[in-house]
Amino acid sequence: MHRPLILIVDDESKIRRLLAQNLELEGFDVQTASDGAQALEVYNKSVEKPDLILLDLMMPEIDGMSMLKRLRKSSDVPVIILSAKDERPMVIESFREGADDFVSKPFYIEELMERIRAVLRRGKTRSLVHAPQSQELICGALRLLPGPRQCYVKDALVKLTDREFRLLLELVKHPGEVMTHERLLRAVWGGTRASERSSIFVLLLQESEESLNSAAWTAA
Repeated sequence: MHRPLILIVDDESKIRRLLAQNLELEGFDVQTASDGAQALEVYNKSVEKPDLILLDLMMPEIDGMSMLKRLRKSSDVPVIILSAKDERPMVIESFREGADDFVSKPFYIEELMERIRAVLRRGKTRSLVHAPQSQELICGALRLLPGPRQCYVKDALVKLTDREFRLLLELVKHPGEVMTHERLLRAVWGGTRASERSSIFVLLLQESEESLNSAAWTAA
């Protein structure tokens, strides 16, 4: 089953982390950006476009409203505004510029999750409008099925995390090309990771540990 990809755009790192952790626990894939300029770069360069964008309004560089206006010139990807600036004129302008919903900060995470699901159910996303990609990608003994996100080596199913699968998919889609560290970070993790010096292996290991810690905390 296709896991919807959510792009989080907010200049507050704590909010990005909170949203990312909860979205991943709820079965979504996540990309993040700290301002509108970075978000537009992530969106334009990503092979897999997000199914929905969570967008803050008050940000440096390119603010949320400006980003929304630019985005709507070429894309109808659903956008949910998350903002503490919830005066009526701002809310009305957001809808006029193409926002699909408006959620005031602070918000209840449970309510936000239901709003996200409601927007996705309306059938405006690529994942629901179009059938999931079923064409196999083959590289030697390696076989990838992007729709169900399955990886086979010969006939053996290999279990991968979502991030591992996306990284492998990005490599297989560009056979013979030199894939730089920065390019892979932008495509798989989003713009907020692009300046990091950590190796991709270290990032994958850290995310696995964070996932295990979150699961253990939830179980407790």
